Amino acid sequence: MDYIKNLKQSEEFEYWLGADDDQIHYIEKELNIKLPKQYKKFLSQCGMCNFGDVNILGIAKDENSITYPLVEVTKQMREEVNLPNDLIVLSYEVGEYLTLYKVSINQELEDNAIYGANVKYDDEKMNIDKIEELFSSFEEYFEDFIELGY
Repeated sequence: MDYIKNLKQSEEFEYWLGADDDQIHYIEKELNIKLPKQYKKFLSQCGMCNFGDVNILGIAKDENSITYPLVEVTKQMREEVNLPNDLIVLSYEVGEYLTLYKVSINQELEDNAIYGANVKYDDEKMNIDKIEELFSSFEEYFEDFIELGY
């Protein structure tokens, strides 16, 4: 899939510069995972993107700086809600909802399923409800994201 081409079809989408192999490897090293090939392709083309306040996390890179929101939010959720190590956070609606991507700890998959989970609070402690499959692939998830802009 040509992710950038799809994002350029609407001026409502924002995206960053594509990541290089070292930056993608940094994510894998920091989270101790192997990213699926489809998500690596997305990262290499547009880093991350958003439509209004809805986003797909990744690498925020421009000519002057680089940050890793995917790493930051995934580590935060691992700590706060004991998110399993084989899931990364693609989107987080603060205090409401997580969109999660199934990854492998030790092998590079072609693609994998996308899951969702409601965020809830019990006695001031954040938890997540049952994790349910939303899409069978990253590509399917991205196509649904693109429909927001039309």
